[in-house]
Amino acid sequence: MKIRPYIKHGLFFLCWSAALLLILSCSKPSKTETEAAPQFDEAKAEAEARAAAEEAARLEKLKIDSALQAYLENLTLDERIAQLFAVGIDGSDILHSYAKKEFAGGAPGSFLLFDTNIAETAEQTVNFTNSVLGWFMEQNLVPPFFMIDNEGGGVYRFNGIGSKLLSPQRMTECFSAEDAEHYYYLIGLQMKAVNIHMNLAPLVEIKNESNAAFLGRRSFGSFENVQKYGAACIKGFDKSGVGTTLKHFPGNTDVDPHIGLPHLASSREEVEALYIEPFKRLAGLGADAVLISHIVVDSLDEGVPACFSSKVVYSELKDDFWNDGLVISDDLYMGALSKNGYPPEVAVVKALKAGIDILMISEKRFSKAAAAIKAEAEADSEFKKRIDDAVLHILRFKIKRNVLELKPLEDGSGYLVAPVPLKDSAESLVVFQSAKEEADKIYAEHVK
Repeated sequence: MKIRPYIKHGLFFLCWSAALLLILSCSKPSKTETEAAPQFDEAKAEAEARAAAEEAARLEKLKIDSALQAYLENLTLDERIAQLFAVGIDGSDILHSYAKKEFAGGAPGSFLLFDTNIAETAEQTVNFTNSVLGWFMEQNLVPPFFMIDNEGGGVYRFNGIGSKLLSPQRMTECFSAEDAEHYYYLIGLQMKAVNIHMNLAPLVEIKNESNAAFLGRRSFGSFENVQKYGAACIKGFDKSGVGTTLKHFPGNTDVDPHIGLPHLASSREEVEALYIEPFKRLAGLGADAVLISHIVVDSLDEGVPACFSSKVVYSELKDDFWNDGLVISDDLYMGALSKNGYPPEVAVVKALKAGIDILMISEKRFSKAAAAIKAEAEADSEFKKRIDDAVLHILRFKIKRNVLELKPLEDGSGYLVAPVPLKDSAESLVVFQSAKEEADKIYAEHVK
């Protein structure tokens, strides 16, 4: 019997539809299979990744802490005490013989450079700093770092070899904050090239009626300018590899601390808003240290110079917003202290007890002051712990700024702390000259 065409086509369609339904039913997962399929939880994955990163950071910190502790324990008490000092040094050519004798028992943690230590050329300057670092390395002593006051304007040690640097006030008048940051970066490259590791700047005090005569052009001025240009200074130098110092905490008056003892009678509210707040705002931007002034602020600790006050150093600074950052005293040989019953041998002990890490002394010898610290440490175990805590802060800075380095152990279990090899002076001078040429061009464009 002959099948009619429309029946034939209908049968074909029915067969095709049935086949398609069979395929779809086989490929579609059952309800149970759908429920069993794992679902990607993005929030959970992020939390697990974050936890893993935090654990890795914790383990890395333990390795570094262990390496630093081992390095510290290998130092004698005399060597640890020497690390606490930032002192002056003679010459601009080689390490002089007096220094080799004075520092044979322990290298000072740092040298404070003045105009007389900056030679006539960048080449002579880097050869000088290399000779100093090289001698301490040869003696198997902890290499020092170099610090300098390069605020700009009248407080600038690089006039003879580096690019010009305006005072903080003039920087706000001639440069935008963005341009200032880049310019500070170029100045920092010049400093780094000759082995300067820390700049004792920026000054982040707001200029007001109580301090204007003393600060002058050294201040960026208003609260807004202090924040903007202080940040530019910190970021620019940090990018270049040079550390910065917020100063002078908690402030100054018109009394020059080189001559007399500054005294501030303002209320606590005014001190917090006008003097301390700028430091808080800038603390998290990469600065390496806070420098403590000699001022007496009665509302914080009546009658006690800030550098001797644990209330100022701990309660108002370390415990509040500075945590484990480095803390430096202003020069402990200043008249503010020596003329008020605090000779250096007394001042260094009081400053350490208050929480200071680096004891700045503009003199070139520190043996008498070191002896006073040693006598106190041998009589007071808690004071000895304070010394170790301060030295660890200093060692961490030296690692951060490439004076010391962490060398991985072969088995991967930790690190060994070792001096960073001296830089090739020829390569350093190429960096110096390149940065200077760019900075000089920018200066000519901004300063008419």
